[in-house]
Amino acid sequence: MKKIFSLFVLLLMLTLAACGQSEEATNNEEASSLETPEAEETTAEEKTDAEEVATPDPRLQEPTEDTVCEMCNMKVYEKDHELGKFSAQAIKEDGSIAFYDDIGCLLNAELAFNETNDKYVRDFNTLEWVLVDDATIVKTDLKTPMNWGYAFFKNEEDANRFIEENEGYYIQQLDTVKQEAKERREAKLKKQAEQQGNGQGMEMHHGHGH
Repeated sequence: MKKIFSLFVLLLMLTLAACGQSEEATNNEEASSLETPEAEETTAEEKTDAEEVATPDPRLQEPTEDTVCEMCNMKVYEKDHELGKFSAQAIKEDGSIAFYDDIGCLLNAELAFNETNDKYVRDFNTLEWVLVDDATIVKTDLKTPMNWGYAFFKNEEDANRFIEENEGYYIQQLDTVKQEAKERREAKLKKQAEQQGNGQGMEMHHGHGH
């Protein structure tokens, strides 16, 4: 009888232990299921943040066949044109868009109109719009609409690869390009002033002669 009672107690203890392990496993599964959505939520938030960084400004536009440069009134080439990769645009403080045929016109527009704009150029490879301040600028001997010869890259690695493939090309700093644009503008304005002065002088001379 004692043996039977001992076996009964042993079986009861084993059953209780098994139930305890089962309950513990169930609790662990419930805890895991509770933690999973939080992890997924965090991942979703991180993904959303990354997408926001990569998404270009929705106000950006594309030039049409009739678009002209705000600075020089020359044609602004469309995306699929050979020279379209050098086109640029600015989003002004009032949200309006201005297009430019080359980097020099884009930079000089701020000087001419006393503005501070969000300035965009095209990535040389993808043709996507990229902020000038974020772009890596490469000086080339390529033909551009106003003979500035600059190509732009969203990724510095692409710019370095482009330089390796083209002897004589090199990275140029934006401040240097801005200074170059300013100097070219000042020289142009000075020449125009001299031409106007010479024209007025000739008119005065002819008037005095008569």
